[in-house]
Amino acid sequence: MNKIYRYIKFALWFVFKSPQRKFGYLSLWQDIVGILSYLCFRFFPLIKAKPISVCVGIYNRSELFLTYFLPSLNLVYQSDLIELSVFDCHSDDVQNFENEVKKIWKGNLVFKSENIPFTRSHTFNKAIRQSKNKILFICDADFSLPTDLVIKCNKYTLGKLVWFPIVFYLYKNKPNVFATNHGEWMQWGGKGILSCKRKYFEEIGGLDESFKKWGQEDDDLWMKFYKAGNYVIRNRESGLLHHWHPSLNPKYQVLADKADKGLL
Repeated sequence: MNKIYRYIKFALWFVFKSPQRKFGYLSLWQDIVGILSYLCFRFFPLIKAKPISVCVGIYNRSELFLTYFLPSLNLVYQSDLIELSVFDCHSDDVQNFENEVKKIWKGNLVFKSENIPFTRSHTFNKAIRQSKNKILFICDADFSLPTDLVIKCNKYTLGKLVWFPIVFYLYKNKPNVFATNHGEWMQWGGKGILSCKRKYFEEIGGLDESFKKWGQEDDDLWMKFYKAGNYVIRNRESGLLHHWHPSLNPKYQVLADKADKGLL
């Protein structure tokens, strides 16, 4: 009964109270188009995939990037269609970081490092600007990726579609594989992971670099796509695993404390 109640509560919130409704009920139509497109294209046979640019901004998440992100990228179908664009803010947690990346990822790589302060907006904009493909996948360094990433980025960016997958947050001390008792869906956040056409990213001005602290730049980007008339696909994507690491976010600190006490 509680589960049914939660579904009803979420549905009512989604229709009447989701943030994009500030633009009026045209945003509900945009959501409906996104839902119908997802249901259709999920089973739609892709004739020919186009290349994608996987864009990552990074500062001192190197171990997670090398341990999880890059090995999962190697396992993606049609990895020859992937350009990896990394903009590094002079990470110093791993020696010779660029060389370590090249040892694992043998595909097309654009890598640049500058000794500048890390802000997510500025660093990711840099990674995107130095990439070249028309389809972008924007992702943090602390993830594992689904094997059908290229296919989904192609399907879910057709026309004016933008893909904001709901990622799975792994709890501390849990195995690094998807299972319902290993973590939780980032239903209310996690909008910084997305795929879109470069054209639309540039038209909305990219990530707003006035955001200096972690957070809010992703919600701002989400809202700008709605304002520009794009259609958003937002689905649960079990292949997108966010690996646990220490965080300043109070929510994740609470979850880490619970995990240490064996409550998760």
